[in-house]
Amino acid sequence: MDFNKRFLITAALPYANGELHIGGLRSTYLPADVFSRYCKLRGYETLFVCATDEHGAPIEINAARAGVPAEEFVKKFRPKHRKDFTDAGVVFDSFHYTHSEEDKQLSQEFFEALKAGGHIFKKKVMQTYCPNCARVLPDRYVKGVCPNCGTHDQYGDYCEKCGKTYTTDDLVTPYCAICKAVPQKQEVEHYFFKLSAFKPFFEQWFSENKELQPDVVHYLRNWLTDLQDWDITRDGPYFGIPIPGAKDQYFYVWFDAPIGYIASAKAWCDSQGEDVKKWWNEDTEIVHFIGKDIIYHHYLFWPAMLKGAKWALPKRIPARGYLNVEGEKMSKSRGTFILLSDFTRKFRPDYLRYYLTAVTPNNTSDGNFSWHEFGQRVNNELIDSYGNLVNRVLTFIYNKQDAVIPITNDFNADDKAFEEETYLMLEEVAKSYENMEFKEALEKALAFSGRANKYFNDGAPWKKKEHAPTVLLMSARAVYALSVALSPIIPFSTAKVFECFGTPAKWGGSIAAGSKINKPEILFAKIEDGQLKL
Repeated sequence: MDFNKRFLITAALPYANGELHIGGLRSTYLPADVFSRYCKLRGYETLFVCATDEHGAPIEINAARAGVPAEEFVKKFRPKHRKDFTDAGVVFDSFHYTHSEEDKQLSQEFFEALKAGGHIFKKKVMQTYCPNCARVLPDRYVKGVCPNCGTHDQYGDYCEKCGKTYTTDDLVTPYCAICKAVPQKQEVEHYFFKLSAFKPFFEQWFSENKELQPDVVHYLRNWLTDLQDWDITRDGPYFGIPIPGAKDQYFYVWFDAPIGYIASAKAWCDSQGEDVKKWWNEDTEIVHFIGKDIIYHHYLFWPAMLKGAKWALPKRIPARGYLNVEGEKMSKSRGTFILLSDFTRKFRPDYLRYYLTAVTPNNTSDGNFSWHEFGQRVNNELIDSYGNLVNRVLTFIYNKQDAVIPITNDFNADDKAFEEETYLMLEEVAKSYENMEFKEALEKALAFSGRANKYFNDGAPWKKKEHAPTVLLMSARAVYALSVALSPIIPFSTAKVFECFGTPAKWGGSIAAGSKINKPEILFAKIEDGQLKL
């Protein structure tokens, strides 16, 4: 990876239809935040953006149930989502919303550019209509059996089980999601996007861009054999962005939602007096973090839109899988649905950030949250290794050295070897971060933590007084380097270490001999078995 380029990092837009859960943190928001923090720590020019996804039929349905207009319904989720992210340590440079002037302007510009390029055409389709509700039914107002895998109660555009997209016409035994009546058909004219024409582009892009996730590209190649043109129109009443020149027709939510990334970046750029194309261009590493449920939209629909409208393509689109709880799909009725806000109210956010990073590889495999494993790994790894090292070294220096890191030139071969290991640890951890192998980065840092604990134990500064200054200096520098390496993952805890040293985190930085430290805090408290629940 060329780190002379700037980074524009996006996280998939949370839908303004409910609260955030820990599965989304695991698949999308934590990896994106870790990478953003790492890039900024290295001094790379970085912009990290997100937004609430506010359009579409599910929002209409739930707003109607709540007895409020859709626009009012979505507004309440903006501050709530922002707070949930902040409490979990996920810090965006721009957190915007898709029901915005920026998104409206950009979506309509995209449409006009695609139309001018010959990528948009009109086609008559049979629209689903409910005679009982006396209204057109957008895809999310229709449910039925998935035509691909046979899963029941799937919406009319996309199967949550197999990930396949389709139309309401393809559903088996469809019914109105509002009243359960069997829908009828009526003919209307819609705008379509010529997705099928982009097959040669995808074949070339998948072959040439080696940064795309291999496990995703492998099965996407199979989807290219049946690439369908994409209906981007929804008939009113519909909560969305109007299609220019069309009467009572709106963009399908998956047309304007990814444009929300650019809109969020634009909102930030406008506030800074910058042009959004300073960031969204070929010289920027554009990285989309997503969950595997929206791979089709981000690897096919969105890149084709960007290509057709002549906008820069993403360099990488890391995708991670679902999170089960105690081996089962998250379920409110079974008590296995864990809201992010509930978790961070009870536990330190770094505990969750640590655990989810430790159990999440850089691929689309599903993960499992286990309360027992959560307690064990936090207590036995994070606290017993890293927390123990920080506490022992800094407390000893504060209490026994008048809070002054010793000055010494007495370095034997073991000391020099340990110093070299410290530098090597940072190099190796950096490689893992750059490859988005955050689990691996954590494992490398923890391995060094064990080595640093051994160095401190073997040096025994409480007993071997003559060589104690060297052991304490080397150990303090190891604590600093290790805290820098871990800071993208556990930022709240490492911030306390940097406060103790009186110096900020700097990749490749060090602690000067003779510098004074502040009184150290105990970073962690062990989780008792009785606490392992919400």
